[in-house]
Amino acid sequence: MKCNVDIPYPKIVVKKKDPETARMIMHSYAGDVSEDTAIHQYMFQSVVLQNSAKDVALILEKIAEVEMRHLKMLAELIRELGVYPIYLDPIVDKHEFWSAKYVNYEADLKEMLLLNMEAEKQAILQYNSLIHVIESDEVKIVLKRIVLDERLHLEIFEKLLQSLT
Repeated sequence: MKCNVDIPYPKIVVKKKDPETARMIMHSYAGDVSEDTAIHQYMFQSVVLQNSAKDVALILEKIAEVEMRHLKMLAELIRELGVYPIYLDPIVDKHEFWSAKYVNYEADLKEMLLLNMEAEKQAILQYNSLIHVIESDEVKIVLKRIVLDERLHLEIFEKLLQSLT
């Protein structure tokens, strides 16, 4: 199953340093609803489901790989905007590093899918909010491309949930 949209990812190009924009992006990079959290969430679920739902486990692993691509893109954007891309969410607290407490350790497949759908919806909302407030067109292009994959992930989770009934 394809877990990313068949449109090339844009090059990371930033015309000027903008630490404030970088800090806004860091919430989607390493906050509670972030690429970093999604990677850990989906990898945890993939391992938990390895024996009981192998097909779903494989899809979750593939989606985690796409989220890793997003994480790298955001890290490059943050760096190019002039901020060191540590796993920190300065929007919440300047001293709040990413934490495994952000991962939901639910083990029921249906609940996992519902949680994942909600997380993808929140991620899409976050990215769309950023797109509306960020001035840089180069940054917006990257965020819009990430949103396309997040929408696909939402569709995949919806279809998986429907297949359970």
